Amino acid sequence: MNKNTKITYLFALVIAVILLGVPASEADSGNQCLKAVVDDISPSSVGIDEEFTVGISIESCGNTVPDNITFEIVSSPPDIVITENLVTHFPKFVYSSSERQLVYHMRTTPDAKPGPHIIKMKLTYGNDAKWVSYYDVEVRVIGEHAEPRISFVRTNPEYIYEGDSVDLSLGIENFGKAIAKSVGVSLNHEFKGIKNTTIGTLGLNGSQTALFKFKANRSGTFEIPVIINYEDDYGIQRDNYSIAINVLDKKGSLNLASVKVNPVLPQVGETVELTMRIENSGERTINSVRVYADHPFKGLKESFIGTLDSNEDGPAVITFIANQSGEYDIPVTITYSDDFGEEQIQTNINIIVLKSESGAGTAAIVLLILAIIGGLIYINYRTKKSKDKIIKQLMEGRGNSDKNEKQ
Repeated sequence: MNKNTKITYLFALVIAVILLGVPASEADSGNQCLKAVVDDISPSSVGIDEEFTVGISIESCGNTVPDNITFEIVSSPPDIVITENLVTHFPKFVYSSSERQLVYHMRTTPDAKPGPHIIKMKLTYGNDAKWVSYYDVEVRVIGEHAEPRISFVRTNPEYIYEGDSVDLSLGIENFGKAIAKSVGVSLNHEFKGIKNTTIGTLGLNGSQTALFKFKANRSGTFEIPVIINYEDDYGIQRDNYSIAINVLDKKGSLNLASVKVNPVLPQVGETVELTMRIENSGERTINSVRVYADHPFKGLKESFIGTLDSNEDGPAVITFIANQSGEYDIPVTITYSDDFGEEQIQTNINIIVLKSESGAGTAAIVLLILAIIGGLIYINYRTKKSKDKIIKQLMEGRGNSDKNEKQ
């Protein structure tokens, strides 16, 4: 035997050992040979939470009757449940050409993940020499995708103005072929308010409404990213969408409807009653309305109104003593509360306080007006008296004429 022939022989021997398995002892096992063959996986496409079977044939491939045969399932994925015993023992085959069929009933769990699942098996046989072979059986689990999408967008109020508190409703509908579990919706907006909500499970063709609330603190058109997180047959998923929100220029829902000063032109030392009517021209009820007038006089500066419903107004009355004359531009702050905390509106009112010395001039004007009114009354009186006299004379003249005619 030359050198090349020896190398070829050794190479063939190594290949034979790999194919037949590694003996546990060096004792001669004769011509025993066994192999395991996967006959059938039924159904071939295994769904989630579904029963299926795996058929295994143990076949003899040698001339000697194999004995002391053990076939076992070494390991299986956690989302596949096997109902049969994992270890099966055959003392001996009857004939060298005998076969044995094994059927394993299995089931995928409700949370089984789609994709390939490997079940590891082991075949052992022989008395004096133990021959071991390992097998991998692949079971492919199929699943479906869920597809939660935005079906509608609604806001209350429908037309949003800067400063409005907004209720935003997003319809989320499942257009996929699998249940969407643990559905959560997030809005990546720039406003103060609610950005995340959970709606739970969406069945096939199921729909729910995700509710949000925010304060539209500035005007403009905003492209708001919407993120929908959920879980389907293939695990945790994340879908990205967007919605557009238009916020119009500021529309004050609270405004100063009227201002009344009593007296109209107060003098130094007089007590002044300042009445401001605050109107809610918006569509929502506004709470804790109070008015603060930052005047320089002695007296009250703040008045509490309370709650104003839509299109309702209320008076804020502030009383003070006008202890100095002049023209005053008084800052007025209207404070109120809504769902997002405290808000403020700034405005100004003008008040003129006269000096007390100007009373004589005012009195003179009043006397002059009274004199004019008195003169008009006197003239009217004189005119009326003159008319009465003329009428009387005419009546008397007519009477004398009638008397003369009779004579």
